[in-house]
Amino acid sequence: MNSEPVRREPPDKKTKTNKERTNRMKNPKTASVLVGLGLVLVLANGYAQGRPPVTYGSTNTFINNTALVVGGLHIEYNTGGIWQVDQNPATFGSVQTDYISQVNLSSGTVAPGGSVQISVITFGLATRIIRWWWRTDGSSILVGHKHNGCRNPDCTSP
Repeated sequence: MNSEPVRREPPDKKTKTNKERTNRMKNPKTASVLVGLGLVLVLANGYAQGRPPVTYGSTNTFINNTALVVGGLHIEYNTGGIWQVDQNPATFGSVQTDYISQVNLSSGTVAPGGSVQISVITFGLATRIIRWWWRTDGSSILVGHKHNGCRNPDCTSP
């Protein structure tokens, strides 16, 4: 019987590439970009078939009933797909959304007794219920407490 030593080859590059690809998908920024790209493709498909996209909106007024100046407002909705956020009056200079369910507004001020009206628009998702909302000062420190839901359209208190 002829016995030759068995040669083991180093792992191929394909295994390493698959592992890198798996790790890359865990990045939240990558996931946000993919969700946004998916929304664009769905909208483009509707336009290509001659159908305009269905949009849904929600408008809520947030009154600062604290004795402190508010520098930020954070809202979490029960469904995703937030595409556009408007405010009246234009109070906050920074408006960030994860295009899923959260809106974070900062770099502005709402004096005690003042208010801001926030409108969100989504494509294809009808439910626009506020799950949580809270105010922060200019340093991202909680002002008051975190509110669970709100009475439409006034979100002064749950």
